[in-house]
Amino acid sequence: MGGDRGARGGFGGGLSTHSTPGGYDRAVQIEPGRGRWSDLEIDGRGRLRLAPSGTGYAGRGRFESAPYRSPAERAWLDWIEQWTAPQRFVKHRANPIYGPADSGPWDSWTNGVSIVPGADGSRYRMYYAGRKGEGIGFAEAPVGDPVTWREHPASPVLRPRADNWEGNLLNQPRVVPLTEERWLMYYTGWGAPGAGTSWALGLAESRDGGLTWARCGEDPILERGGPGAPDEGAAVVPSIICVGDEWWMWYTAARIHPDGHQNIHLCLATSPDCVHWRKHEGNPVLGDDFTDGAQRSVTSRCFVRHEAGVFQMWYSFAKPDYRIRYAESLDGIEWERSPVDPVLGPSPGPAWDDAMVEYPEIQVVDGVYRLWYCGNGFGTVGYAEGRAESGVEVWLRSGEQAQPDGGWSGWRRVRRRRSVDLRRYVQVRVEMWSEHVSPAVSALTVCGRG
Repeated sequence: MGGDRGARGGFGGGLSTHSTPGGYDRAVQIEPGRGRWSDLEIDGRGRLRLAPSGTGYAGRGRFESAPYRSPAERAWLDWIEQWTAPQRFVKHRANPIYGPADSGPWDSWTNGVSIVPGADGSRYRMYYAGRKGEGIGFAEAPVGDPVTWREHPASPVLRPRADNWEGNLLNQPRVVPLTEERWLMYYTGWGAPGAGTSWALGLAESRDGGLTWARCGEDPILERGGPGAPDEGAAVVPSIICVGDEWWMWYTAARIHPDGHQNIHLCLATSPDCVHWRKHEGNPVLGDDFTDGAQRSVTSRCFVRHEAGVFQMWYSFAKPDYRIRYAESLDGIEWERSPVDPVLGPSPGPAWDDAMVEYPEIQVVDGVYRLWYCGNGFGTVGYAEGRAESGVEVWLRSGEQAQPDGGWSGWRRVRRRRSVDLRRYVQVRVEMWSEHVSPAVSALTVCGRG
């Protein structure tokens, strides 16, 4: 390491913090097996988690690492933190908050909503489809009031065609803003008996921030697979996000069996430009095993977020009736389902959503997870909110001696990838808490530059 680290200024009795760093060339991996913990365990995936108890999990636990040699005089902590998204949601007392009664006469079935924040961050747009070929329109609401929507007079902004593969029926829009002005809309063409290609995916483009739309070409943007493919019967309803320098799409797909029934599950495709897509060779990536002979089993229309190395997925699951489930992944391919099933279920009857809930859309504002969904018959919109029920805190201290003594700094809580000044040795502490499902921590690393 070199130099007299104890003589360097700027440390004092604590830790000086600095702006978020870039890359690193030195790192120390904190090993969960080297240290002390209470009310925690290392699970089968090598993650720190709260220990099981008679009622589920311990309410709080702590891990304190062994001391490690600091990788650099200025370093930062990074880690992967899972299962801190809410697993329970509270429905709004005014539900349903939007439906055909709130939209124009063109719409008889407000279905499959896509929620898009506006460029200035003050308003949402909600795109939705009518059922009987009416088309796709949108409503707007203030971000500060996510339950009060007004349909835009331009609706419908996209009407179906009877002279092509769409079969005069459109459904399930998903809108992706690429820039402030250029937006893409992925929509499903239902097809019709004797006309069109059922359950294929079309693409439209807006050059004025989502107000007016034009189709991109005459053909589906993502063709269904051939016989025996996991998407031979459908390739529709995507959730699309940017991952690194690629776009990733999880879409609803169906495989048709000789007896006519379908396996409906989720597949993955990737693209450099949001237009040309390559399907994942290992599809499907999430679905039922279809081994119990159930007459109906559907894993469909998901919503995916990617934050701090974790993919979060809310998805529709019907066996036989729709509920909203949740899963997480570190690579977007292998998914771990939540033990909470469902994370949103029907209301006590009689109610507009007492039989089914489906088609989740998520936005996160100030730590609150906002969830819009559809209810009975797919054609009306409700709203629910969830807040953190578990959490992770990471702490750090540093000193000149290999074992902590009176000359070490006190414990200071740190934020991910926020740089700190270190002395020769460093020690890390992780604290976890949960009201419901245990969080998980992995890949805990002290990073620095030489």
